[in-house]
Amino acid sequence: MNPMTCFYIGMSANHAAADLHRIDLNLLVALDALTRERSVTKAAERAGVTQSAMSHTLRRLRELFDDPLLVRGRGGMVLTPRAEALAIPLRSGLVSLARTLAEPQPFEPEHASRTFRIVSPDLFDALVLPTLLQGLAQQAPGVDLAVVPTPKRLSDSLETGDVDLAVHPVLLDPHPFDLGTQVDAELQSRTLFRDSFRCFVRNDHPVLSGRRRLTLKAYTRLNHILVSPGGEGPGVVDRILHAQGLERRIALRVPHFATALEVIAQSDLVLTAPSSLSQCSTASTLASRPTPLNLPEHAITMLWHPRFTEDPAHRWLRQLMLDATREVPALPSK
Repeated sequence: MNPMTCFYIGMSANHAAADLHRIDLNLLVALDALTRERSVTKAAERAGVTQSAMSHTLRRLRELFDDPLLVRGRGGMVLTPRAEALAIPLRSGLVSLARTLAEPQPFEPEHASRTFRIVSPDLFDALVLPTLLQGLAQQAPGVDLAVVPTPKRLSDSLETGDVDLAVHPVLLDPHPFDLGTQVDAELQSRTLFRDSFRCFVRNDHPVLSGRRRLTLKAYTRLNHILVSPGGEGPGVVDRILHAQGLERRIALRVPHFATALEVIAQSDLVLTAPSSLSQCSTASTLASRPTPLNLPEHAITMLWHPRFTEDPAHRWLRQLMLDATREVPALPSK
């Protein structure tokens, strides 16, 4: 459904699409600021008006929609269900309107001055960001990058342009579980590279004594570290072990691979992780072995909303990402 159509549906019957000309567009811009900031003071700062003026605008919006829109909650101001329903379609519609009104200009990287926002796992950052920054320095010295936390509704953030690209791991084998956040089917995707899994331990780990390969029996007896951004739930390995009537002990959960690398370098824990982890400089003191399990390969993909597919700046960013990941090596799984 078209974002502005969603917006019309969210309006009261007295303000349907046919009456849109009666609505002050500045009210909608103010509503967007209020839904983003959830604070009259911060919304006023964002819109460049006084707090008094924003308070007055909020009163007008409440009358327009016959809804309080923003109310006090335990942690501060919160949106009403009506405001929540309006937020994303409104933001998307305003972005479309701004792009329509703007004079079309070709994207010239060497003269551009802007910031692209991406969502990506920390392992990908360690592997790719240095090369990506080199590409930026050579092609677009005025363009900056911001790696931002994964929003609660990634698809919405990609649609509105709050996030330009998201890097997302996807299992290639048809297992009924996912390596990352669930995403909408409408999003466009492109595979950056493929990877397998390996076991990583410190170089002088006792399990390596006289062993060229880890047996499944030895593997399940070890204490493991799991990189779990959500902090709970089983990983890919645990679900495959469970299907075989086996289990392992997760002695430690951490949200980032960088932390896991530091821990296993100074402990007897074992980390089962993407093979490309071995290319991180901090992994130089680690040993790796093939996994004793038949684990599926996975693809590292980039995601974006189809509304930006033909945008010149966005197309340039996607190509830059492809170029930066072209040489990402991974150890063989055997």
